[in-house]
Amino acid sequence: MSWEPSTSPQLLPESASQSPPDLQQQKSPILRRSRQSPGSACEECRRRKLRCDRRTPSCGVCTATGVICHFTATRSERGPKRGHLKQLQQRMGMFHRIDSHGLFLQEPVLHSVYKVQAPLDNIKMDKIPFLPPDGIDPLLDSPPSESQLLMSVTEVPMWMREELDQLYFDRVHVFAPILHQGRYMEWSRQRVKSEAKTALQYTMWTLAASFSGQLQHVASTLYHEARSRIDLQMLGDNVIDTIEIENLQACILLVMHESITSYDERGWLRAGYAFRLVQRMRLYEIDAPTSPKLAACDDWVMVEERRRMFWMAYCLDRFLSMRDGRPLTLIEHLISTRLPAPEAEFQSGQPVEMEFLSTAITSGGPRLTSPFAECIMTTTVCGRAVIHHYQTRLENTFTHDSSNFHDRHKWIHNTISQRINILSFNTPKFTENSDPMFLFTRILASTTALYLYHTLSLTPYEPIPEDDMSLFLDYGHAALLEAQEMVHLANILNKVNSFKIHPFTHIPLSLCVDICNTYRDRDGAICAKLQEVFHTLRNLTWVNSLGEKLQQVLGGSI
Repeated sequence: MSWEPSTSPQLLPESASQSPPDLQQQKSPILRRSRQSPGSACEECRRRKLRCDRRTPSCGVCTATGVICHFTATRSERGPKRGHLKQLQQRMGMFHRIDSHGLFLQEPVLHSVYKVQAPLDNIKMDKIPFLPPDGIDPLLDSPPSESQLLMSVTEVPMWMREELDQLYFDRVHVFAPILHQGRYMEWSRQRVKSEAKTALQYTMWTLAASFSGQLQHVASTLYHEARSRIDLQMLGDNVIDTIEIENLQACILLVMHESITSYDERGWLRAGYAFRLVQRMRLYEIDAPTSPKLAACDDWVMVEERRRMFWMAYCLDRFLSMRDGRPLTLIEHLISTRLPAPEAEFQSGQPVEMEFLSTAITSGGPRLTSPFAECIMTTTVCGRAVIHHYQTRLENTFTHDSSNFHDRHKWIHNTISQRINILSFNTPKFTENSDPMFLFTRILASTTALYLYHTLSLTPYEPIPEDDMSLFLDYGHAALLEAQEMVHLANILNKVNSFKIHPFTHIPLSLCVDICNTYRDRDGAICAKLQEVFHTLRNLTWVNSLGEKLQQVLGGSI
């Protein structure tokens, strides 16, 4: 069967026709006739992608199907909106300006695709278009701000937001009780949030994902997004004029995450920025008579949240100083902010007046305010023990003056012994079900007692007063008891879910490693106990980044 080209006049160009002129004139109206009737198709035909005959009041398709026929007189213009391309150019120019600071060159800012693992394999995360948490495209309404520059192209799905929020308050909040859960839930559901609150959300989700077995694969993406937003706020021109408490909360939580991962130096530098924000906001004197603005505020929860933010930064300052041997930033003697209230009163909004640190830390008797407050007091004593250690080394090197050594040592020893007795009175037996903050505080207290004896044994001050000779023996006996207690605590950690272990547990253990390496030729009993601790912890099975951090610390023991 042969194929013959069609000679239909509708398909041939006008120049190709060989018909007489009168025939061309006769057919020309047919060639110029439109394929469609004038006007727009009705809404039903547009939806079903059918050809509409444009009959009014009802087209043929709508008449046949019995659907109400509706024609729209005006249509929205196609193509980009006016100014859209200019906004894109502004975004690119801002990107080059920020990139010139060298802040985001070491690692990719974000990953646009989630690598989902089992049991979430049936969810195709790369198909979900991610937007900012408020769900608003910044290109549609207003010119981009700096915080919108590195905005993720993917939106955290609602189910994942709910899961991460719950994970945060179940597993992270116990170690960093700085947020009021009810108020967070209230503003987190708002469509429009401040840049600081958005950054805080991503930081919370980063920590929550790192404390999850099923969502750890998204922690890196969330971290890069949180870091990008916080870094952009640090670069902002008005960062000092308009400091929101969420700025500080996001920084502190991100430092926590970076301290338990491989970003130690970055976390230390960011911590310095956070501590300066604390000083700029004067959170260290919330309850001072000279600053009644916050203390007299009717919103007690808001004031208490700022108190907790200060004390979290205070503890973090000492933890990093213990780990790195660097000077403190937040000086203890300038503090006139009361200790944080118990968790139940804070979350329920029931005002309660707490003591100041200087009063509570020396108070006698079996008094225990809350896990967070007790951790603050024990951290203070441990920080003093570390300062005492370095001050002793400086005195030995430069002044050879030991006049204040024994007084300092005696005060720290008596204070930490008192804190240990209070902990033992309120929690006679630690188990795997004990409060995670209490368990960490007890480890920190035992480490402090060991570190004190470590400092005493390294000093060249041989002439010990006869009255203090019995104290010297007491120091050794107390250190041996605490080494034995560390063995017991290590066995408890062996039974605890790894997500319930304090993320800074590696810091007191690193001090124990230093003690053991020093004592191997001096006091075999203490070193043997600590080696037993290290052996127990090496055999733990970890499912988060804290395990890697602990293994690095324990790898330094001899």
